[in-house]
Amino acid sequence: MTMDDRVQSVSDSVEILKGAPSSNDVLRIIHSLSKNGSIRLPSPESGQVISILLNKIVPDFYDAMEHSKEFSQDVLMILRSLTGIRGLLNVVSICTDIVLRQPNDPQARSKLQALLTVLGDVLSANILVTLYSHFMSDAKRDLYWREVTALFAGGKVVAVTAEAKAAIDENDKPKLWWWAADGAKMSEFLGLALLMCNNGEIGDANLGKFFSRVLSSGYPNLFLNQLLNKHGFDFMKSISRHLDARETASFTKTVLRYLQTTYFDHEDTDTVRVSHKVSAAATILIYLIPLDEENNLLQIVLQQQIGNQRLRRAVIAWIAFHGLQEQVFDDLLKMWSDKIVIHNVQITKQEVQTEVLGLLLPHLGSKYIRIVAQSKQYLTGVSNRLGAVSTHLRYTGMCLAVAVNQRDNSGIKLSFDDVPGFPAVYCEWAKLLQHKDAVIDEASIWEYLTPRPSEGAKKTGPISTIVRMPISSTKTGKQTSAPIELNVENDSDDETDPEFEPYAIVEDESEDSDDDPTIRREKVLPPVYIIDLIKYFHETDSNTAFLKHKVALANAAKIILRKATFGRELVAASKELGIILSGIKNNFDLENFEQNKMNAMVALVITVPDVIGPLYAESVTFGDYSMQERLTMLSALALGALHLSGRQSYEFDIDPQSMFTSRLLPEGIHERFISAKDYPHDLSRLGLPQVDDAIKKIQVDALQESVTKATEAVAKEPGVLRISKRLQNERRRAANKISVQKNNVAKIAGKAFFFPLAAHWRYFTKSISRNEFGAIMAGHYIKTLAIILNASYPSATDILDMSMELFSILSTIRRDVSDASIMESFLTAILVVIDVNEEDTIINTFSKQLIEIKEYLDANWDGITDQRVHNMSAGVLIKVTQLLQTYQGRLVGEYLTMGS
Repeated sequence: MTMDDRVQSVSDSVEILKGAPSSNDVLRIIHSLSKNGSIRLPSPESGQVISILLNKIVPDFYDAMEHSKEFSQDVLMILRSLTGIRGLLNVVSICTDIVLRQPNDPQARSKLQALLTVLGDVLSANILVTLYSHFMSDAKRDLYWREVTALFAGGKVVAVTAEAKAAIDENDKPKLWWWAADGAKMSEFLGLALLMCNNGEIGDANLGKFFSRVLSSGYPNLFLNQLLNKHGFDFMKSISRHLDARETASFTKTVLRYLQTTYFDHEDTDTVRVSHKVSAAATILIYLIPLDEENNLLQIVLQQQIGNQRLRRAVIAWIAFHGLQEQVFDDLLKMWSDKIVIHNVQITKQEVQTEVLGLLLPHLGSKYIRIVAQSKQYLTGVSNRLGAVSTHLRYTGMCLAVAVNQRDNSGIKLSFDDVPGFPAVYCEWAKLLQHKDAVIDEASIWEYLTPRPSEGAKKTGPISTIVRMPISSTKTGKQTSAPIELNVENDSDDETDPEFEPYAIVEDESEDSDDDPTIRREKVLPPVYIIDLIKYFHETDSNTAFLKHKVALANAAKIILRKATFGRELVAASKELGIILSGIKNNFDLENFEQNKMNAMVALVITVPDVIGPLYAESVTFGDYSMQERLTMLSALALGALHLSGRQSYEFDIDPQSMFTSRLLPEGIHERFISAKDYPHDLSRLGLPQVDDAIKKIQVDALQESVTKATEAVAKEPGVLRISKRLQNERRRAANKISVQKNNVAKIAGKAFFFPLAAHWRYFTKSISRNEFGAIMAGHYIKTLAIILNASYPSATDILDMSMELFSILSTIRRDVSDASIMESFLTAILVVIDVNEEDTIINTFSKQLIEIKEYLDANWDGITDQRVHNMSAGVLIKVTQLLQTYQGRLVGEYLTMGS
């Protein structure tokens, strides 16, 4: 019986290979398996084949592979699969451990060398296309591609080979597979491998994930160097359109840094050549970077401090191409003119702001320049700059003022020539005004952009690393296929330097295992300053973005409350921080996200109420927020007002004495100068109320036991209601109790909270009629107003004005109170108005409203289906009826007068 007769399936082949087959049998079986497409995908059969191949055939028949081209190609064809590469890495890791434990075992070392040589030959330049072709028609192709991404872009190949190289490298001569252990060389290899995928077989979405992952692998410039050229530019344009928001932001910063380090870092006195490079870089940005408010190039350059003046010129050209120069100039001028910015922002950042304004001037029209020159904002900014403490800020402010004046052509000449040293400063600064860079055609980009040699190449010269598909004969040195050359750097002055350079993997993805040695996890410390807190929230693309968001949100309330006790840092940044907190999304699926967010927003409301109150009031109605975010802002206003009033404290679960331990003074001094009483708004009395709990407490305080009595009374004698004086007495006692408490919200309740919210109610009524906000939103809005009014009692001087405004709002919503939540809010607001005003004031001011409310409740009370609201409406009806009976004579006269 021949071997061909015995081999009926893959399992038969494996059984024969497990025995003691002859060399000819091995060659024939391996050749047969190389033609079998079923073992290309992960499966039990393919796993058996790869296991026997790596553990027995490769070590035992390695010499045959070196001498037989056909046999070598068959082995490599089987191993060029997802199962094959995964199995190779696993076996190499096991052999590496054996060599480390038994360094003097020549057999283990020899086997590891053979496996690494095979691994190096398996990694051909078209490996990605080869792997994808195996599973492109399989339903699990996206799952398999994620594993390919983790192996290559995630750095597992580099990690395993680097560890093996460190275990066996004893000043040996360089081996052909060494490039696979070098992260820099692997980045270049992956750049070439991606170029070979530009045939449409692999979807752009999958390539985009792979591309984005490699960008964060630690060597983005070397990777982009293989793609951002005339051969790969079309591929880059295609890939850039298939990145999500986070990936686009990371890609944008990486491209900017690449352009800076590759083309603009070195000095060049040829202004024409520099101008061509700037135009070429601007054209690249136009093709690769989308026009997106969240991905604003200028903001990235200013905030991240990326690039020098030449790169900023390219960004300005990008802005001008999209016609945004006037809008950007307005936004930047507003920041430039702000006195808080002048006093607090780093001088270097302010210099860049002034420089960008100067670079924008040549792109602006004369008519617009004249409008700017006469604007209050600009004149205030110039005045603030002239009053700056820093001499350099004053001089650059003068420079911009003179430049704008020269473009204004208003006939009024502005000059600072008598200021010592200014003419020389302006002469240098005015060179900015000469640059009006424009974009060029795509074909001309690579005529002007030629990367300069790297520092490593200057020292040692370029090294060509050859990646072969089959194994070559070490005896003859013949190549069996055309090599693919990678121009890489040798970071060591000695080519035989045995020192192992670890490959820094900084990506952290959920599909990687927690014990993956290629993942480097960084520790993120809690922010100490408000500006640091804001930077943490802005972080979206770095490897620590998740940790920074988590730490920032968990510590936001703590640092806000801490910073409220000294300095102006919190006040200066409160508006920006308030906007960030109101719109922050749980993109990282953080635990306790909503609670921590609410803690921070309430902390901001109680520490900077005069800023955050109007901000949130406007944002609730006109901001681009979801319903949940609007409800959160309303809750923050309500809970903040209650906490400031001393009526109901908000619990942040924070021990004031434990905050910022590293910043505490010695115990005795700290107790003397920074005691608990010095923390804002009595942090020792913190609770954890919710808005509904606060509303229920208000309702109970106002009605107490009258709900049950009212229900019984109305049910038995709907025409006659007998009420004792108990409610009045208890209300007076409650008022006396509240009056002795310190009410921090009384002075600002109307101006900062109530009236800004009430002012936007008309828009809200239109929104309700269009069913944009719904009953839940309207009910919460009314509850918030009621809580604020209740919190301001009894010390606020504008209680009557707020009550009148609230009654006006209630008259507009009475037709929509069929919903139980709106009805509850409607009734609660009535109770609050009655409770916070004296009886004489209520009768004299709101007599008509009281009669209308009684008539409305008499007509609609029986139709309320919600039992709790039903009982509550009975309580309100009984209070209103009591007032009407007490002052019946006066009310009848006034009502008859109004009717006439």
